[in-house]
Amino acid sequence: MRIRPKDFISIDDKLFFAVVYEYQEDNHVLTFLRYIKDNTGMHKLTTKKAEKIISEYYPEFQFNSSYTDIGLHGIPINMIKKIYYPEETVNQLLNTRTPENKERDAIGAIKYLQGIGCKAGNIGITGSIMLGAHNECSDIDIVIYGREAFLKIRSQIKNSLAIGELNSLNQIMWQDAYERRNCALSFDDFYFHEIRKFNKFMFGNSKVDISAIPNEIEKYKESGPYKKVGKDKILSIVKDDKYAYDFPARYSIKHDSIKEIISYTATYIGQAKKGEKIEAAGFIEEDKDGVRRLLVGTSREAEEEYIRLVT
Repeated sequence: MRIRPKDFISIDDKLFFAVVYEYQEDNHVLTFLRYIKDNTGMHKLTTKKAEKIISEYYPEFQFNSSYTDIGLHGIPINMIKKIYYPEETVNQLLNTRTPENKERDAIGAIKYLQGIGCKAGNIGITGSIMLGAHNECSDIDIVIYGREAFLKIRSQIKNSLAIGELNSLNQIMWQDAYERRNCALSFDDFYFHEIRKFNKFMFGNSKVDISAIPNEIEKYKESGPYKKVGKDKILSIVKDDKYAYDFPARYSIKHDSIKEIISYTATYIGQAKKGEKIEAAGFIEEDKDGVRRLLVGTSREAEEEYIRLVT
């Protein structure tokens, strides 16, 4: 079954789960509940609210992954009613005859990306627009399939922002983005790191956020399963940032006992570059051979977990 991060699945007309790993474990898809639908419409959930709903009403979906050593929402494959694919959302939008405002902005962003060289098959739209849960304040969450394709597009966006072909976020938008992330960084730290990433821009009245999913041949080869052996805060130098925009983001580091830092949280994707000194706080994980890494972001908000530059 083809399931990747950034896809969504539903088991009924109420619960909508974001896929967080591409592989299945014990015939379960590894996910996290992100949206719930009731008689007033679709609602996006915080991590704590999602956990509360699952633990109180759907405990059968609580899943302790032996591979990741973390609690997720495991959905039996035979219960899946629908898989939402981001690239199908793009096709639907481009064939919409009377788009409303948010859809019009999304179509414009897609056409802009195509115009600067991104192939149609490499673009997807995930999140609220894909699920029909968007409103006038929603972001446009675009997925670029292929690391190399993403990095080329990111470079083009950087140029377009520099010459005024695209608009950057204003301070109100950055503040809103910060509040939505609810991360462990101060606003000043958050803003300092974000403006160097060139993965966000305005199109029409909408904030566009682009992220990458590597192609099969580009994927990093994991060495799990992993076990958590404690929490730590470390200082290190980034040795390699090749996978900084992957899902998960990955930074090879110079450190006495820890090989790398990884993060599944959007806040820390693209957070540091090769040669930079960073401070990171998170959970130490150990693979079957005793190799250790630091995981930053055991939840979307990643409370008390972070990566930041040290100057």
